[in-house]
Amino acid sequence: MYYDIREKLQKLRAINIIIGGRGIGKTYSALSFMLQQPEPFIYLRNTDVQMQESASVFGNPFKRINRDQGRDAILEAEKRHYLITEEKNILGYGAALSTFSNLRGVDLSDCRWCVFDEFIERRKLSFKQFDAFAGFYETVNRNREIQGEEPFKCILLSNSQTLQNDILAGYGLINKITEMIRNGERTYTTRDLYIELPDVEISSRKKDTANYRLIAGSGAAREALENEFVYDSFTNLGKQPINEYVPLVMVTANNQTYTFYKHKSAGTIYAAARMEWNCKRYDADQYLLFMHDIGLKLTEYYIRGRFRFENYEAKIFVENLLKCG
Repeated sequence: MYYDIREKLQKLRAINIIIGGRGIGKTYSALSFMLQQPEPFIYLRNTDVQMQESASVFGNPFKRINRDQGRDAILEAEKRHYLITEEKNILGYGAALSTFSNLRGVDLSDCRWCVFDEFIERRKLSFKQFDAFAGFYETVNRNREIQGEEPFKCILLSNSQTLQNDILAGYGLINKITEMIRNGERTYTTRDLYIELPDVEISSRKKDTANYRLIAGSGAAREALENEFVYDSFTNLGKQPINEYVPLVMVTANNQTYTFYKHKSAGTIYAAARMEWNCKRYDADQYLLFMHDIGLKLTEYYIRGRFRFENYEAKIFVENLLKCG
């Protein structure tokens, strides 16, 4: 009835992204599995404030596991990191991604696994999440594979809050997950990556509980029970016949380059990750000039619903560029 990570062990890769409804057992299952391993593991959250809360009686992520399994696992603060202990035995380590750069020289070769809980947040983080995560992974993994060992494995867990996430963007997964949603696919696997959008019985059972009877059909209910990305809009997506458009301007920002095209007759704008050299170009350091010359006009097109996007990544690029998201 609940999500069980043990059923996925043969599928798990170096990076494992599991995005599912609320309260289906993702964290419970992953942490239960970690506590059964002979080696220490890493418990990761985005910020140190979140880690501090987890290291309290109030926010202990092992609380339910302890009650169900007769354990006494806790998180304890130790200088710039945290220890996962049980009766003074060290079971693992905890850290905040936002401050992990301070720990880059540490040896974590004794760890095989990491659980990164609630890696997607709707609020804007104060640090570059993907860069921080890539640095974290390199610090822990080091040269394991070169030395013939298996790679360090990370399990990234989240509810379906939004696809506008720096780690998903950094790994180029936003369009892939959008495609999975559109096609009703639940899993995707490559040599180094596993993605799952779980569908488990507990979500259906929760529909007939007090809270979800009261908010039935709401965005919060659809996110929690149906695993819908209700805060993302997938309208006006899809490749357009480029011969019906003329290139208007090419813009580079956040290490991405997009061309904005104008339709020859319909008066719509199309954004696509294409290079066009026969139009005005703006580099990453020319944002203010871009906004002065044409950005405000493009914002008006967006507000009036006259934009078309090659895919969801293109839509996110436009919204971030024009500050319209």
